[in-house]
Amino acid sequence: MTEPRNIRLSPEDNIVVAVDQIAPGTSAAGVTARERIPRGHKMAVVKIAKDEPVKKFGQIIGFASKDVAPGDWLHEHNVTMHDFARDYRFAEAARNDEILSPELRATFQGYMRPNGKTGTRNYIGILTSVNCSASVAKFIAEVFNRSDILADYPEIDGVVPFVHGTGCGMAAYGEGWELLRRTQWGYATHPNLGGALMVGLGCEVFQIDRMKDEYGLVEGDHFQSMTIQATGGTRKTVAEGVERIKAMLPIAAKARRETRPASEVTLALQCGGSDGYSGITANPALGAAADLLVKHGGTPVLAETPEIYGAEHLLTRRAINRAVGEKLV
Repeated sequence: MTEPRNIRLSPEDNIVVAVDQIAPGTSAAGVTARERIPRGHKMAVVKIAKDEPVKKFGQIIGFASKDVAPGDWLHEHNVTMHDFARDYRFAEAARNDEILSPELRATFQGYMRPNGKTGTRNYIGILTSVNCSASVAKFIAEVFNRSDILADYPEIDGVVPFVHGTGCGMAAYGEGWELLRRTQWGYATHPNLGGALMVGLGCEVFQIDRMKDEYGLVEGDHFQSMTIQATGGTRKTVAEGVERIKAMLPIAAKARRETRPASEVTLALQCGGSDGYSGITANPALGAAADLLVKHGGTPVLAETPEIYGAEHLLTRRAINRAVGEKLV
């Protein structure tokens, strides 16, 4: 009988990950399973006494909440998490000598934008200053996505709405305001957008004109704005929005891909819903890709920092300096 596949990710680990389901009484990883081990779950390969650490990747991922025998299934019923001493080793593993010199770096075919950024796509974006204008933004996008208007513009990847649930019922200052303002400015100037139309209601806290003034956004061929109240209601705003984007299309379609250095790539990393295999498949693969991009001068962005809870000490040693590492913890 073929032994069920399993993976021991580090010699220091006291568990293995079941690639195949392991039935009770089945031999795997040198032990006999005492119960069913579902695919993607963990099985102890040595005795783990209560309060001793459970290790995966050679790192502590929890502590046994009761004595665990070899062959036991490890899950929430017998593993708990509590604080423990971590060796942050700030900036010890930061190395600039691994970054390639410019002449050795990879290139890609990207869109060079007037603001100096380089994009990988050429969309028209419909932004919203408030949740009240979300439906209008979607209606405008549907006109293009349900018709053949874009058939004449093969250089345009699509017309997409970017909606959110805030913009009003909030203070016009503070952390929430700043986050929304930076995000909207980021979309308005994003290199993957060949043009952007921002739609507001008109009476919301997050005023488009204020954002334009504070960030120096100037309306023109690549950025425009409008409000539902000033335009005369939903139907008129949808019709006006469609016409404005139609005028943007031939201008945005003039963009052409050109050879650009990989150092101009910014890679956003986003958790898409982890399962038992994420840590042994997608996550390390993306980590390797991010390291490779850094080697070529590019920039990966890991914004969802709560996702690395318990492993932050592994990143602090790669911080460029102690000050940056301390911001993470």
